[in-house]
Amino acid sequence: MLAANRRSLAGWLVVVASAAAAALLFWPSAFAQEAEQELADSFAVESYAQNCSRCHGLDGQGGEVPTDGRPVPSLRNNDDLTVPYLDLVLRTGRMPPAGDPFDNRERHVFYDDAERTALVEWMSEEFDIPGEVPEVNEGEVARGLEVFARNCAHCHGNAGAGGTAGRQAWTPQVNNLPGIAIAEAIRVGPFEMPAFSAEVIPDEDVDAVVAYLEAVDEERGTPFLGLVELNPVFASGFVGLLSLALLGSLVYIGSRPVRLEDLIDEGSQPEAGITPPDGRPATRDADPDTTDTNDADPDHPHDPDEEPRP
Repeated sequence: MLAANRRSLAGWLVVVASAAAAALLFWPSAFAQEAEQELADSFAVESYAQNCSRCHGLDGQGGEVPTDGRPVPSLRNNDDLTVPYLDLVLRTGRMPPAGDPFDNRERHVFYDDAERTALVEWMSEEFDIPGEVPEVNEGEVARGLEVFARNCAHCHGNAGAGGTAGRQAWTPQVNNLPGIAIAEAIRVGPFEMPAFSAEVIPDEDVDAVVAYLEAVDEERGTPFLGLVELNPVFASGFVGLLSLALLGSLVYIGSRPVRLEDLIDEGSQPEAGITPPDGRPATRDADPDTTDTNDADPDHPHDPDEEPRP
């Protein structure tokens, strides 16, 4: 009986020791995760207050652009605002803006991946913003070319190099963006861009578009400028420069006419078939000792067989 009790006590001691070891092993990890989350939330709160609240307000109710008074959308109860939209504008540097918030040309990205993730998570909880960041899978490049040409190329160019759209809107370059940003933009339609639902562009076609743009980004461009295509902006500039060069050449040529006198050496006669500038046909040099009777008396033509008169 005593031996059995000892074995039972030893077993319980092993169980307690194992539990204590597990607690010591996992407790620091859980504590570190909690501390890391608190640090991320603290960063998000401070970053929003410094970089976002001046336009969107501390409570996220919206406001006005300080420089020109244009309205700023609310972050609360906004049906157009989703987590993918929020992640997109932060991922591409649209927000926070360095200048005009409505200027959609390429900008410097303000947050790194960890900072952006912390800010998106905090704002989605604080302002009750729905949705989640999408995932991108491997796609078919050839299919992506077809989908992009049908839905995107007329504004962004055949190779996604950007250009212009209607109402003087600048369409940004998209072949250098992360795949997640492409997928988010297709679904949410930022700024002047329309949103494409899954009925118009299915998820597998979104993956294909991402694969196509990634393939284009890997292509080598032209020397110096690195162009893959001449989008409408570069094409217009190229045509303008070519027109100016042609016009300048014509003006230069027109201001320096080529004269016949410049081609004839001084004291020489023009070649056969060339009419001098005075319009008179060329004649051989006359012998000063010889007199042409035709020139002397036009009424008595000279006959070469006639004997000379005494």
